[in-house]
Amino acid sequence: MTKFLQRLIFFIIVAYLVAIVIDITTSKGLQRVPKNHLETLNTIMRDTLNNDILILGNSRGACAYNPLYIDSVLCSNSRNISVSGQTYIISNLRYRIYRRNNPAPKLLILNIDHIELGSGTLGFERYQYFPYMHDTLVREILDMHYFTWMDKNIPMWRYRGNYKYVGLGLLEFLGINHINGKQHKGWSKNVGGFDGTNMRYLLANDGEIKCSIYDSTLIAFEQLLQQAKFEKTNTIMVYSPVYYMVQENMSICFDTIMSTYQELSEKYNIPILDYRTLPINYDSTYFVDATHLNYIGAREFSIKLAHDIDSLGLLK
Repeated sequence: MTKFLQRLIFFIIVAYLVAIVIDITTSKGLQRVPKNHLETLNTIMRDTLNNDILILGNSRGACAYNPLYIDSVLCSNSRNISVSGQTYIISNLRYRIYRRNNPAPKLLILNIDHIELGSGTLGFERYQYFPYMHDTLVREILDMHYFTWMDKNIPMWRYRGNYKYVGLGLLEFLGINHINGKQHKGWSKNVGGFDGTNMRYLLANDGEIKCSIYDSTLIAFEQLLQQAKFEKTNTIMVYSPVYYMVQENMSICFDTIMSTYQELSEKYNIPILDYRTLPINYDSTYFVDATHLNYIGAREFSIKLAHDIDSLGLLK
């Protein structure tokens, strides 16, 4: 019995040490992967970027603002660090991560809409945080993405069911298979024509699209505005294009949300640029679904926005 216990303890120790090694190498490898949402977080975690313009928002922000076209008009160095499926609680955190390695930008573009102040999609694309479990800032939001005590403290536990990321990280760490990601400075390229599935989902509730304001999200958003003001960073709120049928079916709380943005605009002397009446809002050619621009729409919108920013003199 004693020998059995000795062997069992020895096996557990060896397995734990192996798990630690695999965890470290997997995470180190994933930190180098320039792919999907890993790219943006990896870049701001690692690099000194010194961007003139920074763009924050959810998935609508990620796909609508193309830094390449903005830079071509403004001769700037912009970057999109929007977080898909999330609200300004996570956007605020991502901005703090960026500021850890970089000076404050000259201009902060904040995408606003009917869901940016809501609860977000909890647990959405949580894999991007796997390599950074012990980062002091990242640990602040792990509970929101359903990371348990075991996920946070037991090696490899969080990777269960996500073995493709284990393989991706190990291959990258060992130099066996490096992925050459397409660098769009954080912009998410949507390819394809209009898909009505998203529209049908949004209108499923008696044709009325719901929206909401969470106190914690509103506090995080205002903290971001306060930090920008303290650091003398020019800030604008931008309502990016959305397919016209979404606008026509907003619930009554939408007026409350817009009045909230307006109050903050006046309080912090921040302009609001509202692009819901642009012609592209009425043409599905520019959308991949009801709320997200495709790459053609992003090009048209980004150029228009850049010229408006230039007219306002926000970079001077």
